Amino acid sequence: MLRGVLLVVCAILGPIGVASTPLAASPDPARFIFVASALDPTVAIIDSATDSVVSRTRLPGLPKQIAALNKGTELVASDVGARRLYVVDAASGSVKRELDTGIAPVLLQVDRTGTLFAVADPDAGAVELIRSAGGPTLRVPDLTGLRSMAFAPDGRLLVARGTRVALVDTAAGRIAADFAADERDGLIVQVATDPGGEYAFAVHGERGVLTIFALKETAKATRVQLPPPVGRLLPSADSQFVMIPVAGGQAVSLISTWTLKESARIPMSGHVSGLGLGLFQSVSIGLSRAARTVQTVDLRDRRRLAPLPVPGVPEAGAPSPDGLKFYVALSDTGRVAVIDVLHASVSRVIEDVVGGASTVVSAVGSAYCH
Repeated sequence: MLRGVLLVVCAILGPIGVASTPLAASPDPARFIFVASALDPTVAIIDSATDSVVSRTRLPGLPKQIAALNKGTELVASDVGARRLYVVDAASGSVKRELDTGIAPVLLQVDRTGTLFAVADPDAGAVELIRSAGGPTLRVPDLTGLRSMAFAPDGRLLVARGTRVALVDTAAGRIAADFAADERDGLIVQVATDPGGEYAFAVHGERGVLTIFALKETAKATRVQLPPPVGRLLPSADSQFVMIPVAGGQAVSLISTWTLKESARIPMSGHVSGLGLGLFQSVSIGLSRAARTVQTVDLRDRRRLAPLPVPGVPEAGAPSPDGLKFYVALSDTGRVAVIDVLHASVSRVIEDVVGGASTVVSAVGSAYCH
């Protein structure tokens, strides 16, 4: 079975402007953690080596979506109102390139090379494919019911629409294959792929179903029933398993990519609203907004560790590049809690990061939650 490493991470943040506070020194951008707000048009940059805010970039409007490029040296951000993408230098905060879109870029994904952007407008039922260096934009229309999209490692784009998943040839800008799920399982709310590129996972949230498709054979592989409703699925970076909150976040299920069956179901102490991974995929991190806690689980022996109280509502999180720490945005306080994954403790709380923090993304890696 082919195993791979996901090189591109996208997370929901927003449009970038030109006003910024430049970096005081020259830290390694691969160590950056980016924190954005749904209330304040600012992106803060944390150096994970020192756990300090080293820069803030003021945006012209509230953020929507953002992705880290080139190991943290650049950001790409979508501006829904202006129908434009901005490629921003992370060190200076200056806009290096502006790329117009013909549709509102509500959804944004970046391929593993960091050179191809996919934007989607669910209302228009369309996707556009845009090269970061410029060139013709390709539009894929007639995607009614579009809810989610994700790049496969080979560069093809998966688009969830209704109860189907379209497999888009990004070189030609056309649908190369179309997967059909059982309509009785309801709408697909998320599509994801394992970093090895063997499977596409279609999440039917309300019905608690995963429909799994084999990408090489372009055929349905199996259907997994889980306790509904289910949350957002997170693949491991080593392609060994995927994780998903089940039963409204009361537990977390692990699905093996070897057997395509549920290999474990771990009860949680608080309803999990987001998932992450750390310490080389050996520890899962669950965020509970209601309980204001972070729940860690040692995946090697399925041992649930004591919940960690945090001083605020845990909204989103992302791991440090080395996986030893996990950064949790506290949306009601403007703080970021730093979780020591190895010792399952809150090692630090970074003050005054950004008000209303809603998204956290690492410069490199894939084990994020939001």
